[in-house]
Amino acid sequence: MFDKLVQSIKAGIQDAQELEAVRQLFVQALSDMTLDVNEMGKLYREITSHGFSAEQIHELGVYALRDVIQRAKSDGRVDDAEMQLIQQIVTLTSVPNETLGELLSVLFVQRRLYEVSQGRLTPITVTGLNLYANEKAYWAEPCTLYENKMVRRESVGRSHGVSLRIMRGVSYRIGGSKGQSMPIYEDVAVAQGQLIFTNQRVVFKGDRRTMMIMLREVIGADPYTNAIVIHTNTSKQPLNFHYVRPESAELVAQILTQLLA
Repeated sequence: MFDKLVQSIKAGIQDAQELEAVRQLFVQALSDMTLDVNEMGKLYREITSHGFSAEQIHELGVYALRDVIQRAKSDGRVDDAEMQLIQQIVTLTSVPNETLGELLSVLFVQRRLYEVSQGRLTPITVTGLNLYANEKAYWAEPCTLYENKMVRRESVGRSHGVSLRIMRGVSYRIGGSKGQSMPIYEDVAVAQGQLIFTNQRVVFKGDRRTMMIMLREVIGADPYTNAIVIHTNTSKQPLNFHYVRPESAELVAQILTQLLA
């Protein structure tokens, strides 16, 4: 596969179809083997000396990284071999930092999900969080806190009654009733921030609200594809946190499950 890719690069690219063919071979070569330093160097020299611009080289890297992301989403993990592959792609193609950040944030979630599924919780550093003695933070997830609040009142059971015509231009209405005013509740966003999980507590650091829940106070959690609802023995309402990036849903649920075990 490596030799086939090199020959394809040497043939040059004349149109979008040929570029797509090189992209496919590039992804296959990286996926099917672990390239050593010499092969990576040769591949880079061939690419740069046969008509590939810096932008096209970056595109190859983005294309390959997206392929890794797709496979990671399919099998739900980024294992050690795939992490090595990612490093090779980044080194070879020099993907711009702004683009790399978006792609790697998704891969990082999948990588941590793989580690957690293997029973490995790795501590992280959370800026601005003062930890207790023997406390370690394991994840920080961008979230929006929602609360169930009354947003309006509606009249239920209201009747206009019956209109009786007495004479032309004059009528009389009977049997009308105002009905009962009922409050209507909806989930309303009240703060945006980070939901932080440690081995002692769950902390929400928001722009308009901050709260702390000791793990011993948590009596259950309901995971959803776009949110997690945490039930405690100290709060009247469940705590409803919606994810900024829904791809983190499974990871957050697994981390909390392990911390509560």
